[in-house]
Amino acid sequence: MDLVEACLKAKGREAVRAVRALLPSVKPSAIWAIIMHAAAWHEEKSFDTSHATIAVYTVHRMIESLGDHSSLITECPLSTPTINLLDEQKTSLQEVLLERLAFHLADTNHWRPEHGPRYDIQARLDSRGNAVQVYVQSIRENAQMSALKAAAVLGARPDRTMLVRATASIAAEEPDKLGHAFIMPTSLVMEIPAPEYTRPHMASLWHLTEYLPRKVTSKAADGFSMDEKFGKYAKPTDLSSHRDIFLNSVANYGTLGHNAIFAHRVSEAARLGLVNSNTVDWLLKKLERNIGTDLKAPAELTVEQLVAKNSGSDWLNPPIEISLPSSKIVRDWIASDYSELWNAMFDRKSTVFEKMIYKLDKDSWSNVKALQYALAAISGDMEASHPMIFTHSVWGLVDNGLIPEDVAALQVHRMLRDSLIK
Repeated sequence: MDLVEACLKAKGREAVRAVRALLPSVKPSAIWAIIMHAAAWHEEKSFDTSHATIAVYTVHRMIESLGDHSSLITECPLSTPTINLLDEQKTSLQEVLLERLAFHLADTNHWRPEHGPRYDIQARLDSRGNAVQVYVQSIRENAQMSALKAAAVLGARPDRTMLVRATASIAAEEPDKLGHAFIMPTSLVMEIPAPEYTRPHMASLWHLTEYLPRKVTSKAADGFSMDEKFGKYAKPTDLSSHRDIFLNSVANYGTLGHNAIFAHRVSEAARLGLVNSNTVDWLLKKLERNIGTDLKAPAELTVEQLVAKNSGSDWLNPPIEISLPSSKIVRDWIASDYSELWNAMFDRKSTVFEKMIYKLDKDSWSNVKALQYALAAISGDMEASHPMIFTHSVWGLVDNGLIPEDVAALQVHRMLRDSLIK
């Protein structure tokens, strides 16, 4: 049974076996294409936003940040390695993240066949310039099939700049109070498989064009000026003068961590030139709105201040461990080499790890990041995606130079303690 079929039949263990069977023999781009095909079949009844493609984006970036893996790192990764582990440790953590993702993709709601992705789409014969205008207009008019045909034109060549830029630009208009309407499309569009993987490619485009028309209004919001120069990426936007907003988004991370997740996607859009500087400014105002309180000064948001104000949640019992093929290997090397950190993270009292943060030096943050990746991957509820998405996003803000490591470690610790217990 292949991965997509296992996911559609909600057979998590078979999904894990299917993805592991791909590792020795299939090139990385094909593996991620198959994974995105499975993710494109997810619908989300609770929040009207499927988190499957967001989770794929998240795990892909986490795996990239761990460094080389012959079966999982593509030729042009979006993230650079930021975690230093021994080769065996790195590989087992990468694979446990992949296994957790495969199980997750089998464990949530899926589109019924009659309502799910369509593959028999005849792309328009328009030029890409015409297609991008049709794409944007069709999204505004809530016309999915027209948007899908235009997206197929824009996605048909290796250079998908127009598709990425148009998607990010129109998604920026109203990210909603959780940021979903920006987080989901920008995560999905960066993961669309190459057109040579025909069915995964079309299924991903279908999922994108099913979501955007429902989220984008027919009339542009007052004050929103959409960037229409889609032929090339925008110049990266320097966010160093806005660090206070990003620090506040992590200190006050909101429902299931959405403020911090949204903040990370804004920082990535600025870094990669997915939107121009005017749109970045618009997004920062939306982020500030979502945070919902007066922004605090950085001096009030140090680890010392945050710990003095209150401590994280204490546990009566540790979270349930998820059994995956590589989880025992990961637990064994953690117990051997990082037991003090790991035991502190799992201590019933949250303050045990919080107080340890004061003593950590700059060489420790890579280890903390790796262990928090592991904690989010092998603990908690299999259906939940937010612990991994949040963990990656906060450490991604560190990588982008927007928040300090100690605040990231503290806030990820606190969010995981709240989210990994049912």
